[in-house]
Amino acid sequence: MKQRIFIGLAPLFVLLVVTGVYAVLLFAKLGNSVDVILRENFRSVVAGQQMKESAERMDSALFFSLVGEEERGRKMYEQNEPTFRESLATELRNITLPGEGELAEKEKQLHSKYVTRAEVFWQTKALEDRRQLYFGEMLPTFTEIKDTAQEIIRINQNNMIEADRNARALSQQSTRYMIFAILVGLAAASYFAYRLQHSILSPIQAVTAVAKELGEGKLDQIVPIESRDELGQLADAFNKLASKQRAYRQVTTDQILQARQMTEITLSAFPDPIIALSADGEINFTNPAAAKLFSKLDIQGTLPGAMQAEVGRVLKGGQDYLPTSFEKAVYLRVDDKETFFLPRIIGMRDESGHLFGAAVILQDVTRFRLLDEVKTKLVSTVSHELKTPLTSVRMGLHLLLEERIGSLNPKQTELLLAAREDSERLLRMINDLLDLTKLESGETGLPPTVMSPHALVDSSAKDLRDFVEARGSRLVVTIAPELSNVAADAHQIDHVFTNFVSNAIRYTKPGEEILLQVKQHNGSVRFSVIDQGPGIAPEHQARIFDRFFRIPGSDSSGAGLGLAIAKEIVASHGGSVGVNSTPGTGSEFYFDLPVATKSVS
Repeated sequence: MKQRIFIGLAPLFVLLVVTGVYAVLLFAKLGNSVDVILRENFRSVVAGQQMKESAERMDSALFFSLVGEEERGRKMYEQNEPTFRESLATELRNITLPGEGELAEKEKQLHSKYVTRAEVFWQTKALEDRRQLYFGEMLPTFTEIKDTAQEIIRINQNNMIEADRNARALSQQSTRYMIFAILVGLAAASYFAYRLQHSILSPIQAVTAVAKELGEGKLDQIVPIESRDELGQLADAFNKLASKQRAYRQVTTDQILQARQMTEITLSAFPDPIIALSADGEINFTNPAAAKLFSKLDIQGTLPGAMQAEVGRVLKGGQDYLPTSFEKAVYLRVDDKETFFLPRIIGMRDESGHLFGAAVILQDVTRFRLLDEVKTKLVSTVSHELKTPLTSVRMGLHLLLEERIGSLNPKQTELLLAAREDSERLLRMINDLLDLTKLESGETGLPPTVMSPHALVDSSAKDLRDFVEARGSRLVVTIAPELSNVAADAHQIDHVFTNFVSNAIRYTKPGEEILLQVKQHNGSVRFSVIDQGPGIAPEHQARIFDRFFRIPGSDSSGAGLGLAIAKEIVASHGGSVGVNSTPGTGSEFYFDLPVATKSVS
């Protein structure tokens, strides 16, 4: 690569060096021409001019003496004769042109002759003799001296003009050469720049194009290797990278296919219908059970309408839909039979939590629902059947204790009192079972009424306060202002309040208070009963609302149905129950009711 760049730039470097050397030589030559003009010819021209002027002043000095200005003339002559001699000496030292030496020698001889005759002139006293000497000999010699000096000036000026003409011609010729060299240099630079650009950019463009193809998943691309320089090494490394990517994709594809096959085989073994949907709600996968169900329902590419709303909610980022009650089961008629499926909708997310689809599992709960109905009816029937003879037993016990039939000894009275207490306890249990079966069967009594939380609490607070105070404690009611209305059956909610407060008073010491608190909470209205009892261990809190569950070691005499009934009542109102408790600091039993969608009438 370095060699290619050097070869591409070398011609431009050579052209630059040649042009620079030529320019230096040209400037040197032009400088020599100017130096010749200034140093040689110009000096001769100046010397000739000075000789002419000095000769003219010397001649004028002689003429002044002829007209009576002897002293002035002699003084002028003595001042200008040395100047002529110096100028002549300068010219004799600066002979540069052909014929210039002869003219300078002639000028020397004429000057010598002129000086000799001038001495004679100054020694002659007679005016007429001076006039004859001046006009006969000295004036012609002066004229010849002047003409010779002018000739020296002329040949030097002509040479200066010729040198200037030659310099101009050289400048014009050099300008043409420089323009030609610049044009050749531009052409060569363009050519070599194109070759260099092509040799460097073409492999880079090929690598870039292949990189774009690889980015789009086309891993079968190969970068052509056109040289062994750095670009060729880059192309070779890129091809090796693409080869490894192809191998990795093949291995990954095989693993994905194997995992998909294993997943499909696993899901195919499930007896329940399983459907996988994309983020836009399209069905991507169905196991054989789901395909068989869709075939029987004669639907293709869509879910039964009863599930669409929950699926849309989960696909929009909502919580997974995992119902536990048979009331959420979806009714479908399959093979002319009533079939109930309990849908479970689970959002599928990647490692970063991005939702890319949802899985729907349809659990066939027809048999379980039937068994639950049978169990509910059985409990209801048994409870009714037990209630009638239990009423007779209670009546007999009351009659015996009233001693209408005969008097009782203390031991008999003690036994009858224990029997009456057990019969009352049994009656409460039967009544709880009857209430529970009614709730499970949907017989919840009157429809809910929209009312304010304050009115809902007031309907139960007096009886609850009397109940708590009768056991030596106090009930404190706190209701937050501006609460939203709720839809509730006051009689059933009163049963929940009674159950929670009864449970709290059982673990509250005399003199301590029980707090009934109402506040807004996460879009619902929360009703809480808070005691100062021993609290509940964390491992028991998850089962506290289960049927027949009692905390191990507690002295409760109930059947463990009170909290379960409260849970069913709140669930029938669309709410939820819960407990917050820390051992040693008391417990909070609460239930949340949704905000009513219409105002109080």
